[in-house]
Amino acid sequence: MKIENPKSPIVGKLQGIHLFHYDAAACAQRVRFALHEKGLVRGREVKFDADDPTSCAGQDGAWVSRQVSLAKKEHLTETYAQIQPNLVVPALVHDGELHIESMDIIAYLDEVFGGTPLLPKHDAELMADAQALTDLGKELHRSIRFVTFRWGLRGLARLSNKEENQLKALLRNGQDGEKLISFYEGYNSQSIPDTVYVDHLEKLNSAFKDLEQRLQDGRAFLTGDDLTMADIIWAMKTLRLIECSYPFDELFPAYTAWFKRISERPSFREGVMGKHKIMSKTFRVKAHVENLLGIGLKQEVLKRVA
Repeated sequence: MKIENPKSPIVGKLQGIHLFHYDAAACAQRVRFALHEKGLVRGREVKFDADDPTSCAGQDGAWVSRQVSLAKKEHLTETYAQIQPNLVVPALVHDGELHIESMDIIAYLDEVFGGTPLLPKHDAELMADAQALTDLGKELHRSIRFVTFRWGLRGLARLSNKEENQLKALLRNGQDGEKLISFYEGYNSQSIPDTVYVDHLEKLNSAFKDLEQRLQDGRAFLTGDDLTMADIIWAMKTLRLIECSYPFDELFPAYTAWFKRISERPSFREGVMGKHKIMSKTFRVKAHVENLLGIGLKQEVLKRVA
């Protein structure tokens, strides 16, 4: 999705490719995966709001990294809201043009740059299949949020009263496509019923069962022999859930093997995990401890998936 006439004065100054992202955010990881599949490596690091000539310059064969720290709540600032009105990551700027929404950004990269074709437009049936799986991944985006916040981030993700009011103020124009206000109202007050979290978990369990069945014929990727946008969106969901101790290896062997193939790609190792390794390991250790305490996601899944 291209944003016409962006409010931020920073956007028009940027040359080359600049990615506003956070290393641990799944939607941003998707775009980094795609960028590296296109042969565009991670370049220099600058502050997300830097607008001096050096910071705004492009970098041949690379994308400029502009980290927006979700931990420090930098996405809840007026400066970032002018760049990404949904207050989420990622946002990508290419030669002064602003694009938001991760899968739309991937489609844009596929159209503009060479490298691995991620949208199989040469085959209408294959394209329809990849699009259907991608749409399902988008549909379950909120389910990933509910499950990973409940059994992963827990209290770490709650906003203070000041931060919650700041969120509401920044979304006062009614642009809340991510439904962040209602989510945080319930999450911060701990008033979301357990049945809601479980319902989102069940939706994910059902989807993984179907994907496991799809991979039973020995195909390398979700739609066939080639990597597509469908693999990218599902791989990032899988990584996030693995970091919360979802027991893929015990329940879905073909799906686990598929993810192993994905995770061995240089684009995954460098684009997704490059600077995320330490945080990913921290998430996994935390999840392991929670499982030992009997409150982890693994136990919850195993008692619900036959």
